[in-house]
Amino acid sequence: MKTANRFLALGLAGLVVLGTLAACGGGGSAPSGGSDNGGGDNGGSADAAAEGATYSWQVGNVLAADQPWDMGLHRFADLLDEYSGGRIALTVQSGGSLGSEIEMLEGVQMGTLDMSIASTPSMSGFDDSLNYFDLPYLFKSKSSAWSVMDEWLAKDRCDALQGSGFKGLGFYENGTYMIGSNKKLEHPEDAAGLRIRAHSSQLQCDSLAAIGANPLSVAWGDIYTSLQQGTIDGISGTTLTNMYGGKFYEQTKYITMTAHHFIPAPVVMNEDLWDSLSPEDQEIVQRAFDESVTYQREEAFRYADDAKGTIEESGVEVIDVDADEWSEAMSSVYGEWVGANGIEQDMIEKIRDSESQYL
Repeated sequence: MKTANRFLALGLAGLVVLGTLAACGGGGSAPSGGSDNGGGDNGGSADAAAEGATYSWQVGNVLAADQPWDMGLHRFADLLDEYSGGRIALTVQSGGSLGSEIEMLEGVQMGTLDMSIASTPSMSGFDDSLNYFDLPYLFKSKSSAWSVMDEWLAKDRCDALQGSGFKGLGFYENGTYMIGSNKKLEHPEDAAGLRIRAHSSQLQCDSLAAIGANPLSVAWGDIYTSLQQGTIDGISGTTLTNMYGGKFYEQTKYITMTAHHFIPAPVVMNEDLWDSLSPEDQEIVQRAFDESVTYQREEAFRYADDAKGTIEESGVEVIDVDADEWSEAMSSVYGEWVGANGIEQDMIEKIRDSESQYL
């Protein structure tokens, strides 16, 4: 049973995602406001769209402006404007101005927000078909992971989400998780007893608990202060890019490059809004997004390299580890999660068989 069922009573629901360079079909939900029809139905009718309807949409982003997510969304907005001849305007709202990731995803699902970007752990709280991305060391490398995503996995996950209230446009590069701390971590047992900030994903918490850490849920906006005040000993549930963007590295002495989770960032659209568009406008939206993916990924890789250099120059020691050793230490979660919670062994084997051709 999907975990979304457990959230429906709380007003959550839905789900999302699609492949980075691959397009896929949509389903149904409630559109939000802003079109040539006035507020309340920014999709309008298919006839109106075919006649050249205009749209004014918003996309929410919890991370700061001028970071890779924001860069990709602005390129997406520029391409929408270009390909629609100015009929489709997209305003990027970064820095969490529209709320937390969860709040924005709820808004998209309910139709009060047109689009949003999030990390996959936030999305997996709506539907467990995204739990695969929370498995530790599912992929051997980030580059091979993206090859599998581009080949088939992104579209496959989109297809699994059809009818959820979200239309998945694709994935942006986010990175892989590491651990920042004030204790030097070279081996999994070094993390024993440490209070480490984790994402809200229970699977990710279990992965940290498997190496003896004490995972704690800390809101994004409270991470810096929690590190500064010693409420937590370290931070996971974030990538090198976001470690830099959030300045969390300023409160750590070490960053251990565990790469224990590959976490892409889905960009999602209200499903009813998507369905209300003409086929021609759907093609424009998907084309603009797909082209923004290439740009965003290149910028994200460059940004991460620059961030690592700046972090090291600040005096923080960046530690590379034996991934096989850490993978083995976290492997117990597979026995607990596979076969339930939307995770199937056959899919894991398919993903790994597919990845092998890129290694």
